[in-house]
Amino acid sequence: MKIVNVILGNTYNEGWGYQENLISKWQKLNGNDVTVITSRMINNKNDDGYHLTDSCEYVNDLGIKVIRLEYLFNTWAIRTLRSFKGLYKTLKREKPDYIFIHNGQFLDSLKVCRYLKKHPECKAVCDNHADETNSAKSFFPKLLHYTVWNFCMNRLNHYVSCFYGVLPIRCGFLKKYYHLPDEKVKLLVMGVDDELIEPAQKDAEKFRNEHHLSDKQLNIVTGGKIDHYKTETLNLMEAVKNRKNVRLFIFGSIGDEIRDRFNQLVADNITYLGWLKQDESYAVLKACDIAVFPGRHSVIWEQCVGLGVPLIIRRWPGTDHVDINGNCIFLENGSVKELNETIEKISDRNTLNKMKKRAESSDRDLFSYRSIAQRSIV
Repeated sequence: MKIVNVILGNTYNEGWGYQENLISKWQKLNGNDVTVITSRMINNKNDDGYHLTDSCEYVNDLGIKVIRLEYLFNTWAIRTLRSFKGLYKTLKREKPDYIFIHNGQFLDSLKVCRYLKKHPECKAVCDNHADETNSAKSFFPKLLHYTVWNFCMNRLNHYVSCFYGVLPIRCGFLKKYYHLPDEKVKLLVMGVDDELIEPAQKDAEKFRNEHHLSDKQLNIVTGGKIDHYKTETLNLMEAVKNRKNVRLFIFGSIGDEIRDRFNQLVADNITYLGWLKQDESYAVLKACDIAVFPGRHSVIWEQCVGLGVPLIIRRWPGTDHVDINGNCIFLENGSVKELNETIEKISDRNTLNKMKKRAESSDRDLFSYRSIAQRSIV
């Protein structure tokens, strides 16, 4: 099957472990002919901003054709609304059997509609990564969702068979802001790259040896993009810094606005590993006893579920899909007091071992990208 992934509503960063990378990768590994159509905009290495690369066409290391389109005009407004040169012609040239639209909130989704109208034999689906914590946070973005993106998504509704929310809360967002029909809105979770699971297990043992990890202590990991939206990570550092039987490993980027306080809290039992590649972060997650995320949602939650790592996470509406009957403890506020109490609870090895057993059950297979990619084709 010829599949085209249209990734114009968000960025596509070659070699990263984001959903758009891994769905495309596993669609290819599952035996399909895969093309990615995307923009010139890519994230900086540490996910702390963006820059523009050249418009180009190439085949990446996975055998996926990547086509980067030029913006119609290189202005702030056009980059915000996302309109491009040659999208319709590119679709005509690629002749897809199936189009996966990643985030339909871009103006040129109307060109995709035009293609689908003229080629009814081509099937299509669209997913959504937006919610009120990451996108519709203030008046202007909300206005865009209720007007421009509402129009685009409802035009797509005439031609796509399914709208996927990547979190339950993002399924709800599709219904609230765009009034899409319930029967067309489904959950398609994010997850873990199956190809890296076995190597991560071997590298985890190496990490444990290098850092002298012991089963007599509690080894905690957290990570991701740590900024002013996730200041609860500082609470976690505060909660563990004086605990001799606990070690905390942190990876990812640290926002400038919290860097000074972060550096003050680093202690003998708190290790900052810096920015890690996907395989490196998987190894650290597997090496530790439990992952703790007391702030906003991160895709690392789903990676932990897929890897079989138990979780302590903040309770947010529409994110309880990561609970596979006992692998998670939910925090209500992520305060230092609550984190101290929760760490005391899991310091009981019986409690922790029960969580680990549940985390390693076959239920985690739902969070495998091999499976997710198969389910992405309806």
